[in-house]
Amino acid sequence: MTEQLTVVLPTLNEAGNIGPLITDLRAAFDGALAEVIVIDGHSKDETQQQAAAAGARVIADDKGYARALQIGMAEARTTFVMVLDADGSHRAQDALKLWAARESADLVIGSRLVAGGGSDGAAYRRALSNVLAGLFSLFARLPARDISSGFRLYRREMFTDMTLAARFFEVQPTLLAHGVGKGARVKEVGIHYHQRGTGRSKNRILKYGWAFLRCLWRLRREARRRDKPVKPA
Repeated sequence: MTEQLTVVLPTLNEAGNIGPLITDLRAAFDGALAEVIVIDGHSKDETQQQAAAAGARVIADDKGYARALQIGMAEARTTFVMVLDADGSHRAQDALKLWAARESADLVIGSRLVAGGGSDGAAYRRALSNVLAGLFSLFARLPARDISSGFRLYRREMFTDMTLAARFFEVQPTLLAHGVGKGARVKEVGIHYHQRGTGRSKNRILKYGWAFLRCLWRLRREARRRDKPVKPA
């Protein structure tokens, strides 16, 4: 393995967004970017073709967002793996901020909720992100504010052994908890969350909100088990 970067982009119907993003990432990282892997959920538009034309390796899989991350981690051959949204909300210039923090952390989170971070999203989404951060910090003792951010840089070797107990975006706190359990150093870096480019959002508040609450309950139980004192033999 070399200290280069693999970018993993989970996609679904992101034609018009995916090509420019890959082009911007390649220009920003230059020789440090070994590969872009697009895990596509069987898009109905030209996402796969545009990604391939921009130089990405495309893998089709429709088993959900969490599965896409698992595939990307398994397929990467570099020390670091970066995951970001392919809809234009995450930008190459912020990706460089995460990359610059790689030596001081095993998991770098692009955060809207720390100094230097921000969001163009609706006020209710910012409020929801803050509520999630508080709940997961209090009940699952996870060391991050922007718990739902999908803009992340992973030291790959610490996350390839995880057995997924998530399907949707609740994989974010699940991966964080996995890293914390292995002693991972976690750092948040301020990024700006932009409005998406073309197309429609796939976010479904009720569906994914329920998944986050179930995840919170599971991680709370796991945290309590970790903290439970072991009785001497």
